Amino acid sequence: MEEAQRKPVIRPFATKEEMAQVAVLEKAVWGMDATPVHQLYTAVKNGGILLGAFDRDRAVGFQYSFAGFDGNRAYLCSHMLGILPEYRHSGLGADMKRVQASIARNLGYDLVRWTFDPLESRNAYLNIRKLGGVVGTYIENCYGEMTDELNAGLPTDRFEVDWWVRGQRVTDGLRAEPAEPARPFEINLTGAGLPVLEADRLVLPESRAFSVPVPARFQELKKSDAPLALDWRLKTRELFLRAFENGYVLEDVERRDEKVNEYVLRVKDEVPLG
Repeated sequence: MEEAQRKPVIRPFATKEEMAQVAVLEKAVWGMDATPVHQLYTAVKNGGILLGAFDRDRAVGFQYSFAGFDGNRAYLCSHMLGILPEYRHSGLGADMKRVQASIARNLGYDLVRWTFDPLESRNAYLNIRKLGGVVGTYIENCYGEMTDELNAGLPTDRFEVDWWVRGQRVTDGLRAEPAEPARPFEINLTGAGLPVLEADRLVLPESRAFSVPVPARFQELKKSDAPLALDWRLKTRELFLRAFENGYVLEDVERRDEKVNEYVLRVKDEVPLG
């Protein structure tokens, strides 16, 4: 459509009146209640960032982050990134994250953190492959029960991404040595052609790197077969928890075929970080 052919301009929201557009985007993207403008404004005034992607004066996407502290270091907590459907799949999300990284560095941050659903491999491809984030933390049922369209019906498990915005992995695209990962886990298909992770050998291999398959289109799979979606959640939860406890990090995402993508996990000391 003609609207989406223009490249949106990415910049911080300039006024509280502009910030009111975030509520419209939250409703359109997730069908969720709006974050109050006073909260957005306060976060920005205290080390946070609120970016908009603007088509003329209309915000068609936003990214919201606020200051965080884990008891040891300050970091930027990147909480939400939402883009209207007609503006997706154009690289806009990655562009917004790169602007966020530049502003974060200027504010003095070394680290940006956020969470995403481990089975949303499209998000993983952006966060890990394109942006250079790494994951070494798995949070079970992070947000409790959620009723929006994307999360309803499943435990809200999340990966926590560490994005070292001054590190060469982010600034220069530096990656680990491209050793071929082991592929120990098998996939079969249901009668409807949906992928199933076989449970016979959910054992970590004795390898410096290995891959874990995940559905390529998890939301479609969930709508078609809710019990199978839960099966994926519980099996991969077990694998990722065990892998992270044993010193692996998720450091790459590979597109395998139309049904399955692969997450590459590697021992942490082989992965360039900050």
